[in-house]
Amino acid sequence: MPASIPKSSAVRQAPQRSDENLVLTAIAAFLVAALVLGTVTYRYFKHSQQQQEQTRSERQAYKRYHDYLDSTEQAAAKPAASQSVPATASSPAPAAPPSMAEKLLSHPAVTPGPGFSAPGVQQTGVAIIDAIDHAQATARQ
Repeated sequence: MPASIPKSSAVRQAPQRSDENLVLTAIAAFLVAALVLGTVTYRYFKHSQQQQEQTRSERQAYKRYHDYLDSTEQAAAKPAASQSVPATASSPAPAAPPSMAEKLLSHPAVTPGPGFSAPGVQQTGVAIIDAIDHAQATARQ
C-alpha cells in the first residue's frame, strides 16, 4: 500500500499546478488587455486633441481672412465715398488709370480665385500680365 500514496499525491498536485497556471494566465491576459485598452484610449484622446487644435486653427484663419476682407472693403469704400464729389463743367476730371483689380479682371487670361484679394497677388498678377502683353507684342514685330 505504500505505493498507492505517491500516486494519489501526484494526482492532487496536478490540479493545483493547473489552477495556478490558470490564475497566472488570467492575470497576464488581464494585464495585456488593460495595456492595449490604455494605449487605444491614449491614442484616441491624443487624436481628438489634435483634431480640436486643427479645427481651432482653421477657425482662427477663417476669422482673420474675413476680418481682412471686411477691412479691405471698408478701406475701399472710404476713398470711393470721398471721390464722389461732382466735377464742374468747366474742368473735366482726367480719366484715372484702372485699378490693379480692374486691369486684372478685364484681361481674358485672368480668372480670380479665393486668394485674389491677398496682399501682393494683384501686384504680381499685373506684372505677369504686363510681361505676357510685352512678350506677345515683341513676338508680333
